[in-house]
Amino acid sequence: MAEEYDVCVIGTGAGGGVMIDQLTAAGFRVVALERGGRVGPLDFDDDELKNVIRDQVFSPHQLETYRFDAESDSITGRFSHLAHCVGGTMTHWAAWSWRFRPDDFEVLSKEGPLAGANLADWPISYDELEPFYTKAEQDFGVAGDHTMNPFGAPQKTPLPNPRHPERVSAKKFAAGAKKLGYHPFPVPKAINSRPYGGRPRCMYGGACRAYGCPIHAKATTLSVSLPRAERTKKLDLRIEAMVYELPVDDRGRVTGARYLDAKGNAHEVRARHTIVSAGAIGTPQLLLLSKSNRFPDGLANGSGQVGRNLTFHHHPSVVGVFDEDLRTYAGFESHAAFDDLHASDPKRGFIRGGVVGELNTFTHQPIAYSVVLAGDHRFGSSWGAGLKDRIRAFPRTLTLALIGEEMPMEENGVDLDPEVEDRFGLAVPRVTKRHHENDLAMYEWYEKKLMEVAEAAGAKHVAPGRNPEVHISKTQAQKGNAHNHGTARMGNDPSRSVLDRWCRSHEVPNLWVVDGSFMPTTGGYNPTLTILANAYRVADHFIREAKKGSI
Repeated sequence: MAEEYDVCVIGTGAGGGVMIDQLTAAGFRVVALERGGRVGPLDFDDDELKNVIRDQVFSPHQLETYRFDAESDSITGRFSHLAHCVGGTMTHWAAWSWRFRPDDFEVLSKEGPLAGANLADWPISYDELEPFYTKAEQDFGVAGDHTMNPFGAPQKTPLPNPRHPERVSAKKFAAGAKKLGYHPFPVPKAINSRPYGGRPRCMYGGACRAYGCPIHAKATTLSVSLPRAERTKKLDLRIEAMVYELPVDDRGRVTGARYLDAKGNAHEVRARHTIVSAGAIGTPQLLLLSKSNRFPDGLANGSGQVGRNLTFHHHPSVVGVFDEDLRTYAGFESHAAFDDLHASDPKRGFIRGGVVGELNTFTHQPIAYSVVLAGDHRFGSSWGAGLKDRIRAFPRTLTLALIGEEMPMEENGVDLDPEVEDRFGLAVPRVTKRHHENDLAMYEWYEKKLMEVAEAAGAKHVAPGRNPEVHISKTQAQKGNAHNHGTARMGNDPSRSVLDRWCRSHEVPNLWVVDGSFMPTTGGYNPTLTILANAYRVADHFIREAKKGSI
């Protein structure tokens, strides 16, 4: 009989990578299955065409469908901003590293029910996660100064690395924010501001989000967690392994995983525990593919909650053109932010909020900049002389944007497309997504505030950044995002959630999920540090209970 591993981990990104690292360090024998191949510094450069436009490095085989609601037709394409490779989507993250605030864990209790939304409290508190935030910050070398954000979560331990220097755009942004009475601060980043953890300091090349770091100054599971795990000799990492089924035995326990290699040949691994970390799009796809007589609607889906409550963040933005070179093409995605407007305020007509930052999402990428922002007709036209003038403004342009908390809606989610299959003949994930009225009200309110900040900062021309990829309305939604959450919620009620407080299935005792799927709500912050911290928390529990023989 084939070897039975202690643990099978599916996915090597933020959640899976930390679990692999912690479990192998504790002596567990782990087999890790990654649908993509190995990538590394030799694959990483700032070629926008290769990395972003054609997506040839990170997820060349990605395929999914999208529809606005259950009555709408689906369209096929790549909408989610993912990386199917060793290290997962974190490999090309922008490294913003926030802690959620204590109230982010109690949205239903703090706000009360909201018609049309499926609000919920987390089954854990900020205080329970706090020591694991510290662990994640230390391991991934977060740089910044937590004392400079008076509205951030309380924390007991300083960040391990000093803050990065400001770039010109950050100084402009901060000056505008201060003029309006806000409190700007440097964005905490898991990017080395000095040599740390055996990795060098950042060289400020400008390509972080959607790009790999060629020197590993940006912390990822590829540069931090997986090398440590491989050194233990306890890890069997199998690449280009597309998992298509989690089989169960007569007792309803998962026995491991079945996968297809690059040539489509089927394989099976056996393990006493299976940990799924395929992301909030891939995890529900896999659970729904794993049907059996015992689980006819998909594995761990007796509640019908697998795939539901998909949330992104929404991003109202404005684009300002200044007189001077702002250097946003250098540095990383964002250097400065303010959090003054984050908390709920009933006078605004919506609940919740988010953090505001300056960023270079488009202004470090000339092609995307030219295509996406060409519709700003104050330059005359979207082609010819108008387009040339717009391109000449490239170094003087700054974007301001919100990381806005979306309201979870049960009808938003991921299921299996009944018609479209991938290269292996597997049903692709189908995303159904529209926005709650609260999202739309928040979007409009923040867009006006961002206009005020840009003008206070000295921008000569200011316009809303309403490109079709991010603008939302009653009839238009984001089709995909890099921030994906909520499709396998954790909670105390098995009829309303998929996972318990330890991210263990309510129905399958040796099945765990540790990617962004577990989040009941999403705060107004980039989620990766919270996914990392939660994985450290789950790993700590797993190891402790395994030693007692209670799992």
